[in-house]
Amino acid sequence: MVSAICDRLLMIGCVLLAGCTNVKLSAVNGMATVPEVKPRIVYVADFNLDPQSINVETGVLPVSPVTSDKSDESETLFPRLAGMPVERMVRARELVNLMATSLVADLRDLGLNAYRLTANDQTAPDGWLVSGTFIQIDEGNRIRRALVGFGDGKTELQVLTSLSDLVTGAPRAFCELGISAHSSKGPGAIILFDLYDAIGRFMLGGLDLDKNVMESAGRIAKEIAEAIQHQSCAS
Repeated sequence: MVSAICDRLLMIGCVLLAGCTNVKLSAVNGMATVPEVKPRIVYVADFNLDPQSINVETGVLPVSPVTSDKSDESETLFPRLAGMPVERMVRARELVNLMATSLVADLRDLGLNAYRLTANDQTAPDGWLVSGTFIQIDEGNRIRRALVGFGDGKTELQVLTSLSDLVTGAPRAFCELGISAHSSKGPGAIILFDLYDAIGRFMLGGLDLDKNVMESAGRIAKEIAEAIQHQSCAS
């Protein structure tokens, strides 16, 4: 049974990764003229996130939340797949870290010189700064996502991203982008009456919010690349 579940997880995971994204540009605010000169470096700051603003999922497993001192997801990945809750502060650190690392990787994939900005880093006057805030985080209900689907129990994510020019030293914001994302609206496992499918979907449902963050980072990176190419706030 374990082998069958693992095989089904792999299959569903491939489908999820290959499926169409559920992320969109929800708002654009041009605050100033986009710099004409291509930035030599794009700095990515950690996005602001208040742990108490996370609408956490409840009722999956009646156990104490998982805690961790690490900022990555290595300590909580398997507990989350099993449906165990994660302490708000820990989850907030994970999501902030995932957004920053994903943005840097996506920007580099697009040919840009991107670096994550830390508290001790010195910025260059010929660079851009990417900063932002998590506006809404809703973990939804993965049991309903796994069994019913069609958007029932969906995760929801909204982030506001600011692009700033560092030519004068102090950041000069010239563009704000609103990004929203949610989990898939495909059918759930209950239609197939397949136990392995239901278990696989439930476990992978623990990664839906992470997928939203990564998709959002990809869209933000695309908009930044377009802004540089066309000297416009949004494509």
